[in-house]
Amino acid sequence: MKSRIFISILSLSIAVLSLVGCSENGKESVANTPHNSVTSTSDDGNNNYSISENPTNSIVDSDSDRVSESDSGSSSESVQPTGTPTIFIGPDGNPIYDSEVTKIDGSDKKAAELTAEDEGVTIFCEGFQYFKEPEGVAYSSYENPEMFDGWVFKGETPTSKNAWKRVNIGDEICGLTLKSATSTFLNYNEISFDYYQTYYTQGVADFNLFAEFDGSVTLVGYLNSSNRTSYEPDGGELRFTPTEDKLPIMCTDMFKIEPETYSLAMSYGAGEMFVFNEINEIGIGNPSGLDLGCIGIGDTAFVRLTLSDIKYYTAGNITATLVDIEVLSDVLAHVKDTI
Repeated sequence: MKSRIFISILSLSIAVLSLVGCSENGKESVANTPHNSVTSTSDDGNNNYSISENPTNSIVDSDSDRVSESDSGSSSESVQPTGTPTIFIGPDGNPIYDSEVTKIDGSDKKAAELTAEDEGVTIFCEGFQYFKEPEGVAYSSYENPEMFDGWVFKGETPTSKNAWKRVNIGDEICGLTLKSATSTFLNYNEISFDYYQTYYTQGVADFNLFAEFDGSVTLVGYLNSSNRTSYEPDGGELRFTPTEDKLPIMCTDMFKIEPETYSLAMSYGAGEMFVFNEINEIGIGNPSGLDLGCIGIGDTAFVRLTLSDIKYYTAGNITATLVDIEVLSDVLAHVKDTI
């Protein structure tokens, strides 16, 4: 009898140890599954397994052995908001929840109580922003003169196939990590709410900074050092028009009808130099006083820049800090001082 009891206990111990061993090996796949989900779905849409049927679920739910999403390396994009959906919808097509709203301008109502009749109401959400991956297609009249006739771009406008996606603080996009972010949404017009409801807006009074990133990026394009004017009496303000698309594309005022992301712009201070791309101009700071080579006040040249401390402001304006510069051309344009 004692032998049978000993054998049973030994068998049970081996089974438990085997289960723990399997659980250790399977922690990552289970932990990467959102805790509130019922099933995990593969790329082809087929359900791989149900969490309730997975023997390691007790390990994820245990207070002592819980594997957090950050520990497992999963993106914060997998964290689903909770609460009640509001009338507002993100560019990614998903609703904004009342638990995500940190401020309301234009109404004393709670976020979940707002309706289409509450015209002109703006909500603020901290911690996430909406971006597209760039298409990577861009042209300039310096590199592709045959494709430009002044303000007329003679090429075919690329179709942006990339979807808008929500990027949370700590997430990475285009090699950059989102450091801070604020999204704002406006109820534009009650009468046309179903058609024109604003997904997203940058037309917010007394608010400018919508996103900033950690990391750096290298781009080529036109760098202009502004001439002296009554508005800029000292001159030398650096403005950069990239001729390649590598930065995240942030939507500006966006209704249910999605706007084009491509546009044609004249390089600042460069006369008849044009760029067709998704990022038109970046204000550049040079706190380390890096040597700009041949570029003096009022000059524009073709350069390769490495930029950091990238920030997105109202109306799609971007600023960055100059980390490195390589001048790739002579001075292409010069604007004389006006004072």
